Amino acid sequence: MVLSFDRVVRDPDAEALVSRILTLGQPSLVELGVEGARAYLEERARQAGPGPEVACARDEAVPAPGRSIAVRVYQPDAAQDLPVVVYLHGGGWVIGSVAASDAFCRRLTHAARCVVVSVEYRLAPEHPFPAAVEDAQEAVRWAARHAPRWGGGADRLIVLGDSAGANIGTVAVRRLVAAGSPLVARQILAYPGTQAGREPSAGPYGQQWPLTDAERNWFFDQYVPDEATRSHPDVAPLLATLTGLPPTTLLLGGCDPLVAEGLAYAERLWTAGVSVDLHVFAGQIHGFLTLDPAVLPRAEEALGLVANAIQAVGTG
Repeated sequence: MVLSFDRVVRDPDAEALVSRILTLGQPSLVELGVEGARAYLEERARQAGPGPEVACARDEAVPAPGRSIAVRVYQPDAAQDLPVVVYLHGGGWVIGSVAASDAFCRRLTHAARCVVVSVEYRLAPEHPFPAAVEDAQEAVRWAARHAPRWGGGADRLIVLGDSAGANIGTVAVRRLVAAGSPLVARQILAYPGTQAGREPSAGPYGQQWPLTDAERNWFFDQYVPDEATRSHPDVAPLLATLTGLPPTTLLLGGCDPLVAEGLAYAERLWTAGVSVDLHVFAGQIHGFLTLDPAVLPRAEEALGLVANAIQAVGTG
Protein backbone atom coordinates (compact mmCIF):
# COMPACT_ATOMS: atom_id res chain seq x y z
CA MET A 1 0.00 0.00 0.00
CA VAL A 2 1.28 3.48 -0.92
CA LEU A 3 0.35 6.17 1.58
CA SER A 4 -0.38 9.70 0.45
CA PHE A 5 0.03 12.67 2.77
CA ASP A 6 -1.15 15.44 0.47
CA ARG A 7 -4.68 15.48 1.91
CA VAL A 8 -3.79 15.23 5.58
CA VAL A 9 -5.10 18.22 7.55
CA ARG A 10 -4.14 19.43 11.00
CA ASP A 11 -6.34 18.90 14.05
CA PRO A 12 -8.11 22.10 15.16
CA ASP A 13 -5.82 22.56 18.17
CA ALA A 14 -2.70 22.08 16.04
CA GLU A 15 -4.03 24.41 13.34
CA ALA A 16 -4.78 27.10 15.92
CA LEU A 17 -1.30 26.82 17.42
CA VAL A 18 0.49 26.96 14.06
CA SER A 19 -1.61 29.95 12.95
CA ARG A 20 -0.80 31.77 16.17
CA ILE A 21 2.94 31.12 15.86
CA LEU A 22 3.03 32.18 12.22
CA THR A 23 1.14 35.38 13.07
CA LEU A 24 3.75 36.17 15.73
CA GLY A 25 6.54 35.75 13.17
CA GLN A 26 8.37 32.62 14.31
CA PRO A 27 12.09 33.06 13.48
CA SER A 28 13.89 30.46 11.41
CA LEU A 29 16.35 28.44 13.47
CA VAL A 30 18.71 28.50 10.50
CA GLU A 31 18.73 32.28 10.53
CA LEU A 32 19.15 32.42 14.31
CA GLY A 33 22.22 30.18 14.18
CA VAL A 34 23.34 27.74 16.86
CA GLU A 35 23.58 30.12 19.82
CA GLY A 36 20.52 32.10 18.81
CA ALA A 37 18.41 28.95 18.37
CA ARG A 38 19.50 27.64 21.76
CA ALA A 39 18.71 30.91 23.49
CA TYR A 40 15.33 31.10 21.75
CA LEU A 41 14.33 27.62 22.92
CA GLU A 42 15.43 28.23 26.51
CA GLU A 43 13.49 31.50 26.64
CA ARG A 44 10.39 29.85 25.21
CA ALA A 45 10.63 27.14 27.88
CA ARG A 46 10.93 29.77 30.63
CA GLN A 47 7.89 31.63 29.33
CA ALA A 48 5.85 28.41 29.31
CA GLY A 49 6.12 28.16 33.09
CA PRO A 50 6.97 25.33 35.46
CA GLY A 51 5.55 21.85 35.52
CA PRO A 52 3.84 20.27 38.52
CA GLU A 53 5.62 19.63 41.81
CA VAL A 54 7.23 16.21 42.27
CA ALA A 55 8.41 14.50 45.42
CA CYS A 56 12.06 14.93 44.47
CA ALA A 57 14.02 16.46 41.57
CA ARG A 58 17.79 16.52 41.88
CA ASP A 59 20.76 16.99 39.59
CA GLU A 60 23.39 14.26 39.43
CA ALA A 61 26.43 13.44 37.31
CA VAL A 62 27.07 10.25 35.36
CA PRO A 63 30.79 9.42 35.26
CA ALA A 64 32.05 8.62 31.76
CA PRO A 65 35.50 8.32 30.17
CA GLY A 66 37.02 11.81 30.02
CA ARG A 67 33.80 13.57 31.01
CA SER A 68 30.72 13.53 33.18
CA ILE A 69 27.14 13.67 31.93
CA ALA A 70 24.65 15.83 33.78
CA VAL A 71 21.25 14.27 34.48
CA ARG A 72 18.20 15.35 36.45
CA VAL A 73 16.35 12.62 38.34
CA TYR A 74 12.64 13.01 39.14
CA GLN A 75 10.81 10.82 41.65
CA PRO A 76 7.04 10.72 42.17
CA ASP A 77 7.17 9.31 45.72
CA ALA A 78 9.03 6.79 47.84
CA ALA A 79 7.34 3.71 46.42
CA GLN A 80 9.24 0.63 45.24
CA ASP A 81 9.32 -1.23 41.92
CA LEU A 82 8.68 1.93 39.92
CA PRO A 83 9.41 2.15 36.19
CA VAL A 84 12.61 4.07 35.40
CA VAL A 85 12.52 6.15 32.22
CA VAL A 86 15.71 7.47 30.64
CA TYR A 87 14.53 10.53 28.72
CA LEU A 88 16.39 12.02 25.74
CA HIS A 89 15.07 15.40 24.62
CA GLY A 90 14.55 16.53 21.04
CA GLY A 91 16.17 19.51 19.34
CA GLY A 92 17.92 18.28 16.22
CA TRP A 93 21.04 17.21 18.18
CA VAL A 94 21.83 20.95 18.41
CA ILE A 95 19.40 22.61 20.82
CA GLY A 96 17.46 21.58 23.91
CA SER A 97 18.48 20.85 27.49
CA VAL A 98 17.47 19.31 30.79
CA ALA A 99 16.25 22.75 31.90
CA ALA A 100 14.09 23.27 28.80
CA SER A 101 12.59 19.77 29.26
CA ASP A 102 11.88 20.20 32.97
CA ALA A 103 8.14 20.87 32.74
CA PHE A 104 7.55 17.90 30.44
CA CYS A 105 9.57 15.58 32.71
CA ARG A 106 7.50 16.67 35.68
CA ARG A 107 4.27 15.99 33.79
CA LEU A 108 5.63 12.59 32.76
CA THR A 109 6.64 11.71 36.33
CA HIS A 110 3.09 12.45 37.49
CA ALA A 111 1.24 10.83 34.61
CA ALA A 112 3.20 7.54 34.60
CA ARG A 113 4.15 7.50 38.30
CA CYS A 114 7.69 6.70 37.28
CA VAL A 115 11.25 7.79 37.92
CA VAL A 116 12.54 9.97 35.08
CA VAL A 117 16.25 10.40 34.32
CA SER A 118 16.59 13.36 31.95
CA VAL A 119 19.94 13.38 30.13
CA GLU A 120 22.04 16.42 29.22
CA TYR A 121 23.77 14.71 26.31
CA ARG A 122 26.45 16.59 24.37
CA LEU A 123 25.23 18.76 21.52
CA ALA A 124 26.50 19.42 18.01
CA PRO A 125 28.30 21.16 16.39
CA GLU A 126 30.71 21.26 19.33
CA HIS A 127 30.24 17.53 19.79
CA PRO A 128 29.15 15.91 16.51
CA PHE A 129 28.09 12.30 15.98
CA PRO A 130 28.53 9.94 17.82
CA ALA A 131 28.91 11.96 21.06
CA ALA A 132 25.18 12.10 21.86
CA VAL A 133 24.74 8.35 21.32
CA GLU A 134 27.72 7.57 23.54
CA ASP A 135 26.28 9.75 26.31
CA ALA A 136 22.91 8.05 25.98
CA GLN A 137 24.49 4.61 26.35
CA GLU A 138 26.39 5.67 29.46
CA ALA A 139 23.24 7.18 30.95
CA VAL A 140 21.22 4.01 30.35
CA ARG A 141 23.90 1.85 31.97
CA TRP A 142 24.11 4.23 34.91
CA ALA A 143 20.33 4.32 35.37
CA ALA A 144 20.21 0.50 35.36
CA ARG A 145 22.84 0.36 38.11
CA HIS A 146 21.24 3.06 40.25
CA ALA A 147 17.55 2.23 39.80
CA PRO A 148 17.26 0.65 43.30
CA ARG A 149 18.29 4.00 44.86
CA TRP A 150 15.11 5.57 43.53
CA GLY A 151 12.77 2.61 44.13
CA GLY A 152 13.08 1.51 40.51
CA GLY A 153 12.26 -2.00 39.38
CA ALA A 154 15.18 -4.00 37.98
CA ASP A 155 13.14 -5.13 34.98
CA ARG A 156 11.33 -1.83 34.36
CA LEU A 157 13.91 0.29 32.51
CA ILE A 158 12.54 2.25 29.55
CA VAL A 159 14.19 4.59 27.04
CA LEU A 160 12.00 7.46 25.83
CA GLY A 161 13.06 9.97 23.21
CA ASP A 162 11.36 12.48 20.96
CA SER A 163 12.59 13.63 17.54
CA ALA A 164 16.41 13.66 17.60
CA GLY A 165 16.20 12.20 21.09
CA ALA A 166 14.26 9.26 19.69
CA ASN A 167 16.97 8.79 17.04
CA ILE A 168 19.66 8.85 19.74
CA GLY A 169 17.63 6.55 21.99
CA THR A 170 16.91 3.80 19.52
CA VAL A 171 20.53 3.80 18.31
CA ALA A 172 21.82 3.59 21.89
CA VAL A 173 19.43 0.73 22.68
CA ARG A 174 20.51 -1.19 19.59
CA ARG A 175 24.18 -0.70 20.46
CA LEU A 176 23.56 -1.97 23.99
CA VAL A 177 21.77 -5.04 22.62
CA ALA A 178 24.62 -5.69 20.18
CA ALA A 179 27.10 -5.42 23.06
CA GLY A 180 25.23 -8.06 25.03
CA SER A 181 23.60 -5.61 27.46
CA PRO A 182 19.84 -5.90 26.88
CA LEU A 183 19.03 -3.59 29.78
CA VAL A 184 16.01 -1.87 28.25
CA ALA A 185 12.57 -3.44 28.58
CA ARG A 186 10.83 -1.04 26.14
CA GLN A 187 11.73 1.87 23.89
CA ILE A 188 9.21 4.65 23.35
CA LEU A 189 9.93 6.76 20.28
CA ALA A 190 8.03 9.92 19.43
CA TYR A 191 8.40 11.03 15.79
CA PRO A 192 11.98 9.78 15.40
CA GLY A 193 14.33 10.85 12.64
CA THR A 194 15.41 7.58 11.05
CA GLN A 195 17.06 8.60 7.78
CA ALA A 196 19.50 11.31 6.78
CA GLY A 197 18.80 12.19 3.17
CA ARG A 198 17.98 15.63 1.80
CA GLU A 199 14.79 14.58 0.01
CA PRO A 200 11.81 16.92 0.47
CA SER A 201 9.22 15.89 3.02
CA ALA A 202 6.17 13.89 2.07
CA GLY A 203 3.10 16.12 2.15
CA PRO A 204 2.76 19.87 2.46
CA TYR A 205 4.13 20.45 5.97
CA GLY A 206 7.88 20.65 5.40
CA GLN A 207 7.85 24.41 4.85
CA GLN A 208 6.16 25.57 8.07
CA TRP A 209 6.72 25.71 11.80
CA PRO A 210 7.45 23.66 13.86
CA LEU A 211 9.98 21.89 11.58
CA THR A 212 10.96 22.79 8.03
CA ASP A 213 13.05 20.85 5.54
CA ALA A 214 15.64 23.64 5.64
CA GLU A 215 15.93 23.27 9.42
CA ARG A 216 16.22 19.51 9.18
CA ASN A 217 19.09 19.83 6.72
CA TRP A 218 20.75 22.46 8.92
CA PHE A 219 20.52 20.18 11.96
CA PHE A 220 22.18 17.34 10.04
CA ASP A 221 24.93 19.70 8.86
CA GLN A 222 25.76 20.36 12.52
CA TYR A 223 25.42 16.79 13.76
CA VAL A 224 27.02 14.92 10.85
CA PRO A 225 29.16 17.37 8.86
CA ASP A 226 30.67 14.52 6.84
CA GLU A 227 28.03 13.60 4.26
CA ALA A 228 29.57 10.16 3.74
CA THR A 229 28.82 9.31 7.38
CA ARG A 230 25.09 9.95 6.97
CA SER A 231 24.54 6.43 5.65
CA HIS A 232 25.93 4.96 8.87
CA PRO A 233 23.19 2.96 10.66
CA ASP A 234 23.97 4.81 13.90
CA VAL A 235 22.97 8.03 12.13
CA ALA A 236 20.12 6.58 10.05
CA PRO A 237 18.65 3.69 12.08
CA LEU A 238 16.34 2.83 9.20
CA LEU A 239 19.44 1.25 7.62
CA ALA A 240 20.35 -0.85 10.68
CA THR A 241 19.78 -4.50 11.49
CA LEU A 242 16.98 -4.31 14.04
CA THR A 243 16.63 -7.89 15.21
CA GLY A 244 16.62 -8.26 18.97
CA LEU A 245 15.40 -4.78 19.90
CA PRO A 246 12.94 -4.55 22.80
CA PRO A 247 9.22 -3.95 22.35
CA THR A 248 8.64 -0.51 20.89
CA THR A 249 5.93 2.12 21.25
CA LEU A 250 6.00 4.56 18.34
CA LEU A 251 4.09 7.85 18.19
CA LEU A 252 3.86 9.75 14.90
CA GLY A 253 2.13 12.91 13.74
CA GLY A 254 0.46 12.84 10.35
CA CYS A 255 1.30 16.53 9.75
CA ASP A 256 4.96 16.04 10.64
CA PRO A 257 7.70 16.04 7.99
CA LEU A 258 9.14 12.93 9.71
CA VAL A 259 5.99 10.81 9.45
CA ALA A 260 7.03 8.83 6.35
CA GLU A 261 10.36 7.72 7.80
CA GLY A 262 8.65 6.95 11.11
CA LEU A 263 6.20 4.65 9.34
CA ALA A 264 9.08 3.04 7.45
CA TYR A 265 10.90 2.43 10.73
CA ALA A 266 7.81 0.83 12.26
CA GLU A 267 7.61 -1.54 9.30
CA ARG A 268 11.32 -2.39 9.55
CA LEU A 269 10.98 -3.15 13.27
CA TRP A 270 7.94 -5.32 12.69
CA THR A 271 9.53 -7.31 9.87
CA ALA A 272 12.59 -7.82 12.12
CA GLY A 273 10.37 -9.54 14.67
CA VAL A 274 10.15 -6.63 17.12
CA SER A 275 6.83 -6.07 18.90
CA VAL A 276 5.59 -2.64 17.77
CA ASP A 277 2.69 -0.55 19.04
CA LEU A 278 2.20 2.14 16.39
CA HIS A 279 0.08 5.19 17.15
CA VAL A 280 -0.47 7.75 14.40
CA PHE A 281 -1.99 11.07 15.49
CA ALA A 282 -3.11 11.87 11.97
CA GLY A 283 -3.72 15.60 12.45
CA GLN A 284 -0.81 16.40 14.74
CA ILE A 285 2.41 18.34 14.21
CA HIS A 286 6.03 17.64 15.03
CA GLY A 287 6.72 17.93 18.76
CA PHE A 288 3.14 17.31 19.91
CA LEU A 289 4.02 14.97 22.80
CA THR A 290 6.12 17.41 24.82
CA LEU A 291 4.03 20.55 24.32
CA ASP A 292 2.02 21.85 27.25
CA PRO A 293 -1.59 20.58 27.07
CA ALA A 294 -2.69 24.14 27.82
CA VAL A 295 -1.22 25.05 24.43
CA LEU A 296 -1.98 21.84 22.55
CA PRO A 297 -4.78 19.85 24.22
CA ARG A 298 -4.10 16.56 22.40
CA ALA A 299 -0.66 16.51 24.02
CA GLU A 300 -2.43 15.24 27.14
CA GLU A 301 -3.85 12.31 25.18
CA ALA A 302 -0.39 11.48 23.86
CA LEU A 303 1.12 11.73 27.34
CA GLY A 304 -1.55 9.37 28.66
CA LEU A 305 -0.69 6.85 25.95
CA VAL A 306 3.00 7.05 26.87
CA ALA A 307 2.15 6.72 30.57
CA ASN A 308 0.14 3.56 29.90
CA ALA A 309 3.04 2.05 27.93
CA ILE A 310 5.45 2.86 30.78
CA GLN A 311 3.19 1.46 33.50
CA ALA A 312 2.65 -1.78 31.59
CA VAL A 313 6.38 -2.62 31.55
CA GLY A 314 7.26 -5.41 33.94
CA THR A 315 3.70 -6.08 35.04
CA GLY A 316 2.80 -8.80 32.54
